[in-house]
Amino acid sequence: MGTTVRVREEDKEKLERLRAMATVSSGRKINQERLLGALLDDALSHGESFLAESFGGSRPLSEKEFERVLSLVSDWGVETSSDEIDEVVYGRAIRRKK
Repeated sequence: MGTTVRVREEDKEKLERLRAMATVSSGRKINQERLLGALLDDALSHGESFLAESFGGSRPLSEKEFERVLSLVSDWGVETSSDEIDEVVYGRAIRRKK
């Protein structure tokens, strides 16, 4: 049973470009229905990483995950200031309120 889904015009164009790429790559005509099914299967197989990348979703780390991250920390013996860190992370120093 089919269902109608509203799709923005720019997304329709992207879907058509992707469909054309899939057709050329596979050597067979791929229809939009099949392509959408493959996209959904792939998104579901990647679960939380897909959601986090696509929608910025995140969840708090579990205690075990947090401990694992902390175990990766090591002291390199280099002194750095918060301004230096900001410059590396953000490309510029951040002004701080005093």
